[in-house]
Formats: sequence, structure tokens, C-alpha cells
Amino acid sequence: MKTFSIGLALSGVIFLNSCSDFSGLNIVTATAEDPDLSLGNTTQINQSSQLSTKQISQRVIVNNPQLRAARLRINEAQGQVVQSGRLSNPELELDLNKNVRSSEGGLEVTFAQRFPITNRLSVEKRISSQQLSIAKEEVKVAQKALTSQAQELAVEILHNRQRAQYLKKQSVLLDQFAKFIDDAAQRGELSALDANQTKIESATLKSELSRLDTREEILLNKLKSYIGLHPNRPLQLSGNLPKASIPSSNLALNNRPEYRAKLLEIEQAKDNIALQKANRYEDIEGRIFTSIDREEDAPEGLANEGTIGAGISIPLQFYNKNEGNIQTARAQASRMAAEKTALAIEIQQQAATEQSEMKSWLAQTSKLTNSLIPLADKNAEQLEKAYRNGQAPFTSVLKARSQQLELQSQNIDNLESFHKARVRYYAAIGREQSAL
Repeated sequence: MKTFSIGLALSGVIFLNSCSDFSGLNIVTATAEDPDLSLGNTTQINQSSQLSTKQISQRVIVNNPQLRAARLRINEAQGQVVQSGRLSNPELELDLNKNVRSSEGGLEVTFAQRFPITNRLSVEKRISSQQLSIAKEEVKVAQKALTSQAQELAVEILHNRQRAQYLKKQSVLLDQFAKFIDDAAQRGELSALDANQTKIESATLKSELSRLDTREEILLNKLKSYIGLHPNRPLQLSGNLPKASIPSSNLALNNRPEYRAKLLEIEQAKDNIALQKANRYEDIEGRIFTSIDREEDAPEGLANEGTIGAGISIPLQFYNKNEGNIQTARAQASRMAAEKTALAIEIQQQAATEQSEMKSWLAQTSKLTNSLIPLADKNAEQLEKAYRNGQAPFTSVLKARSQQLELQSQNIDNLESFHKARVRYYAAIGREQSAL
């Protein structure tokens, strides 16, 4: 008996092959989507030119392009949570056969479904949920780093302005002093060379002021990138720095998103061991089938016969027991535990370093403001008075003013370093409030 048969297997999802060689086999055509519309990522970035020091953290969190992109990783992880822990799609198989010499033939329909015999699906679901939590913590890590860097830039800008304000004040005093020497030189009481030297000193300060203006413009442009402000938009930063004092907040490891993420990674690594153990056993397949056959039954002639049945397919665990993946998962869990210990030490060291740095800069600032700067100011004032009365050389006056500028510059530098260390300390202890 010669027969031919046609078989058709349909799974619950039809895979679409986009290759041109198989374009004729496509049953459904997939269409592209606008990712911003599908994810709702259409929020406009705040382009306000006004920014206060207290608003920096919030503007970075809401507007920073890197953070906006990083948050989409949470959407990716959410998609994996939805996708994980599902049974494979069932399959429907149709078989048709026909005798080419007679009317004999038959039709068979088979429904098949694979089932795990372990808790693999629940473990997969748990791992994907952990990955979602890790993604959220990683976004917070990026957020903390960017807000900290933006606040350090603000510290530089505000201390740059303090330098400029002090130099402007000194420049005005030098101009007044130069006019006094000019007038005295015309009366023959003082040397015109002293007046020229004073004008040179004043011009030097004005040149430094111009350099500071350029530096502020550069720093403001850098700050724009952190708050997502267009480069062509102007930016006005307002506000003052807090009083220089050591924060009372202390370190708690669980306040650091890096540490929380590492704890989640350890839990995920443990569950991954369970998953790899579960993967030692492949899914079994259950089938239900029915068939209708039309056959020659002599001497009765053609008759229809129907059958119904069930079957099961059990993989035999002879060769692949997933030993390598289990070993890898165990090694990964051990590595995560060691990394957690190393991270804890690193975080504690960061906090201790920044706290020590703050204390050092504050001590130096206290020494300058309480003794050295008042002494230098008094000395410069007395020497200038003595010079006006012809009782001190001009070189002593210039040296005294140079000492004033140097000490004041040191003090501003120390305060800038202190506030930067304060910003980094807040980041090190995982404090979410702004340091400014």
C-alpha cells in the first residue's frame, strides 16, 4: 500500500523569520515601535536657567540624561520579571495521510505540553525579581555619583566667586593707594616708581579676575551637563555654602546602594545554585492524541475507525547532569560573598578618609582665620600707614599685601577642599539629602 502524509506542527507562538530567503513563509509581520512612546519616556527636561544650590540634587535626579537612560534598565528588568517563570508554549500537531490507490486515509491530532519536574520556574521568577531590585539600586548608585559630582562643581563655582570678590576688594584698595602715591609724587613727597609698581599690582589682580571669570564660565558649562541644561542656555547659580562644620551623621552600610545591591546579588547567586541544580532534570512532555482512520475491511468495505490515547516523554539523565553550571554558580556565590566583605571595608575606608580630611581642612582654616589672617591684615594696615607717613619702605608694604593675598587664598582653598570632602562624605555614608 502506497501512501503519502502531510504533517503540520503549531506552537503557541509563531516565530517570525525576517530573512529575505524565508519571507514567503512569514505568517505575521512584526512592526517597529517608537521606544520613547512605548515606554512613556516623553517627559520634557527642565530648561530653567535659574538654579540654587539646594536644587542641584533634584535637578540632577530628574533631568540628567544619563540617569534618565539608566532608569530604562528598570523597565528592562520589569520585562524580565513578566517573562520569567512561564511554561513553554504547548504544541498542536496535525498528521494527514492518504493511500494513493484507494480511499484509505487518516487524520491524527496531537496536543503536547512540556512540564518541569522541579521548582525551576519559581526560582527563575525569584531571580528575575531580584534582578529588578538590583537594577533599582544600580540606578541609585549612578544617581549618588552624579549628584555628588554636581555638588562639588557648585562648591568650586561658589569659592571661585569668593576669590573674585576678595580680589576686587584688594584691587579697589590698590587703586586708591596708587592714587595717593601719584598725588604725593607730584608734590615730590614720594617716588613715581612706587605709584607705577602699585598700578602693576592692581593690573595683575584685574588679570587674575578675568581668569576667574573664565573659569566660572567653564565650571557653569560643566554643571549644565549634569542638570541636563542645553549648552546654549545661560545658567545662574545662586545660594551659599553651609557653615564649615563636621556633620553629625555616621556611616550605616545599608544606607549605601552599592552595599544593598551586593546583598541582593548574593541572594541571587544562591538562588542561581538552586536553579542550576533544578536544570539537571529536563522537562517531561505529556501528549494527548486522537485519530480517525478510513480503512478497507473486507468483505465489509471501507470503514471509519477512531482512536484516542495519551503518552509521556521522559528525558533520561545519562550524560548531561549540569555539573559544570552548578560548579560555576557555587564559585560565583563565593565570589559575591568575598566582594561584599571587600566592599564593606572600602566603604568604611571612604567614610573615614573623608571625615579625616574634613577635620584637617577645618583645623587649617581655623588657624588661618583666628590668628594668621587677622595678624597679616593688621600688619599690612600698619605698614601702609607707616609708608604714608614716610616711616616704612614701599617694599615692606608690597610684601605685606602679598602675604595677605596668599593667606586669604589658602583659606579659600582650604574651605573649598573642606566642602568638597563634606560632599564626598555625605555620598560615602549614603545620605540622600543634599550636602549643600
